[in-house]
Amino acid sequence: MGDGLPNRDFLAGGGEMGSLTRDFDWSKTSLGPPDKWPQSLRVTVRLVLTSRHPMFIWWGPELIQFYNDAYRETMGPERHPSALGARGRECWDEIWDIIGPQIDYVMAGKGATWNEDQLVPVTRHGRREDVWWTYSFGPIDFEGKVGGVLVVCRDVTSEHMAREALNLINEELKHRVKNTLTVLGAVASQTFRDNSSKDGLEKYLGRLAAFARAHDLLTSANWAEAPLQDVVSTALTPYRTGDGRFAVSGPPLLVKSRQALALSLAIHELATNALKYGALTTPNGRVSIRWMSKDENGRPGFVFVWEEVDGPPILEPSSKGFGSRLIGRVLEDDFKGSVEVSYLPTGLICRLSAPLENLSASTE
Repeated sequence: MGDGLPNRDFLAGGGEMGSLTRDFDWSKTSLGPPDKWPQSLRVTVRLVLTSRHPMFIWWGPELIQFYNDAYRETMGPERHPSALGARGRECWDEIWDIIGPQIDYVMAGKGATWNEDQLVPVTRHGRREDVWWTYSFGPIDFEGKVGGVLVVCRDVTSEHMAREALNLINEELKHRVKNTLTVLGAVASQTFRDNSSKDGLEKYLGRLAAFARAHDLLTSANWAEAPLQDVVSTALTPYRTGDGRFAVSGPPLLVKSRQALALSLAIHELATNALKYGALTTPNGRVSIRWMSKDENGRPGFVFVWEEVDGPPILEPSSKGFGSRLIGRVLEDDFKGSVEVSYLPTGLICRLSAPLENLSASTE
């Protein structure tokens, strides 16, 4: 025919489906014998049969069907091998309400479709199964119009079910931890119910709240890691008043779950201290929070700085309270770095330095 695919050479190979396609009596269909098929169909059938990716073809007004060995593996005995050469609507009547409009869209010349993690139940091996697919329907050209639909697909049911199981466990963990925090809060209320312990109770509940906010952030990120920007923003939420008192900047970095918790608690302690004694006690006082992925010498390294400016003069306390000990010890332990707190006339500065590789493995 002068099209580069003489006779039936385009049906060579293709495993089981190649053999079934060669042996099928196509003269009984509206397509007629393979030698008379349009070039675009012959090329597409050749591509499908020789591909190891699941592929399927609907061709012509009757949507005559072709598929390959990889697609065959997704089918049950209810449709294989009877689906070969059959009409699409008759073969897939049980799911036509899902795929029918998508096929019509492509055949009408409106372009390709794309569906990701889409539930398309199918009957196979004697029962109807919930199956999730990622697939595309693309047009096959014929004489300036659309002659058929090429399906490229993948059964993603196992991945979908695994995600649904990571989510269920995560929600259960979130529920249990929140219950624990509620109990701890109630115990603290009983422990500090004496009025003289009111300040201690507020500190205790504040720390629990900071932990809870960080916990919510981490559960949404599956506990593995979290963006540093999100950790800082979440920790600062209770202290923002919309007047620009906080300036936050730094490159995109990820921190491990323990580091996110440690940093959240440290920011809570620093912000509380700034509200009581530091920069946030004055109308013009503000806090700069910044981090870098290089040290002052330009070498790779993680540097996190909390700096208060335009506040009252800060005097170094004669002894360290629990908050100061928490900032130093927890940050140093979880970041495997060093913490330096400076009490300057211009305001408090807290500086955390650590090797960059100690952050999340996903850090750029």
